[in-house]
Amino acid sequence: MTPKKLLRSPGSLLLGISLLLNAVLGFYLVRRADFSKPGKPAAVKEADSPKPKKQPAGGRRSSVLSYDKIPPSLRLNRTSILNTLVEKYSYTSYLEIGQGLRTANFDWIRCRIKIGVDPARGLNAAYQMTSDDFFKINNDTFDLIFIDGLHQADQVEKDILNALKVLNPNGTILVHDCNPTTREMQLVTRGQGLWTGDVWKAWVKLRATRPDLKMYVIDAGSGCGLIRRGRQDLIQLPGNLSFELLDKNRKEWLNLVDGTAFLEDLKRD
Repeated sequence: MTPKKLLRSPGSLLLGISLLLNAVLGFYLVRRADFSKPGKPAAVKEADSPKPKKQPAGGRRSSVLSYDKIPPSLRLNRTSILNTLVEKYSYTSYLEIGQGLRTANFDWIRCRIKIGVDPARGLNAAYQMTSDDFFKINNDTFDLIFIDGLHQADQVEKDILNALKVLNPNGTILVHDCNPTTREMQLVTRGQGLWTGDVWKAWVKLRATRPDLKMYVIDAGSGCGLIRRGRQDLIQLPGNLSFELLDKNRKEWLNLVDGTAFLEDLKRD
């Protein structure tokens, strides 16, 4: 039978189609088996692949400070101070009172366990409640606690005292906004963009009443107050606290130090 006659034969045509279908099916089964092998992931759409985290504003916000010196390119701020404490003492648990926007500080702290507390909606805090309510239900202890909540002296004092109760041995508390540079900054009623509230009043009260604490304010980020268990010489305060008196006695009352002194203290510890 000639080739032309073979192609025109109905039986031969069906045989050809069958062979073609078997070839296509065999190719499909081989590819499917290949993707099903152990250890080989299935194809992932670009939209499903993990995206790298954006770097924090400022480029080096989450950097750890060198104990020798602070390079000019590195901002001395709350985040770099906190991460330096994490590295120095090998901290693994972190509590932030007054979390605010996660990308402002919380997300960049290098602790394995991190808990944020903030009553404001939409901030994705682990505990959406006041600090008072959190401490009532909390049964955990922490290596590092950052206090940046309600900036009123009475509340700040309560937050510090509650934080001390759940602070692990060799733990550290950092209090934000302890060093207002103008009278307007420390008014309880917020009237301007750069605002600290009267956090400083809670700070100096503890400087005058708690000999069992080691306290100093690092001159960065409107004043980052560091508290550890230890000892300190108590200061004498007048009956009425005013910004003018703070301004006159700032270095003594706050125990104000620069970044270099902070790093020197860590090297000695």
